[in-house]
Amino acid sequence: MRKHLLFALVSLVFLSCKPTPADLEKKLVDLDKEIGGAKAPNKEKAAQFIQTSEELAALVQSSDQEKYVNVLLKAAGLAKAVDNPTKAIELYSKVSEGLPQHAKAPSALFMQAFIYENDMGEMQKAKTTYESFLQRYPGDPDFADDAQNALKMLGKSPEEIVKEFEKMQQEVKTQ
Repeated sequence: MRKHLLFALVSLVFLSCKPTPADLEKKLVDLDKEIGGAKAPNKEKAAQFIQTSEELAALVQSSDQEKYVNVLLKAAGLAKAVDNPTKAIELYSKVSEGLPQHAKAPSALFMQAFIYENDMGEMQKAKTTYESFLQRYPGDPDFADDAQNALKMLGKSPEEIVKEFEKMQQEVKTQ
């Protein structure tokens, strides 16, 4: 009997220490204030924000899909901003792969390709991800054109892109 009472007390203490979604949301608000702004975010606070976001997302994944998606996307954007592209891709992937029918899944998938291209220099992964985006969301009003253009320009130097743009301008003038 005594062992059961002790187990019950230990369990109660453990459960009361587990953060609630409200606790984690408050922590995110506080960390957001402490991070320091978009130009030079505090990397330590950003890492805490990302970790807390992942904890909150895990708690609300089955009960509040919108909060789950929004928390992950904000954390992914912050990870990109503090030069952690691998974490950003991981978080964006949780949305694009985990909830491919969600309205924000196309932007999450596009951002993965963009990060592969621009932050990691992994052109083959960028190409594959842009192509996957176009297969899944060919009529996306926000990013389909951007994905097509990114594929056309993938791996080209800025000078080559400028020349191609000038060529396109000339073609428009002659039509």
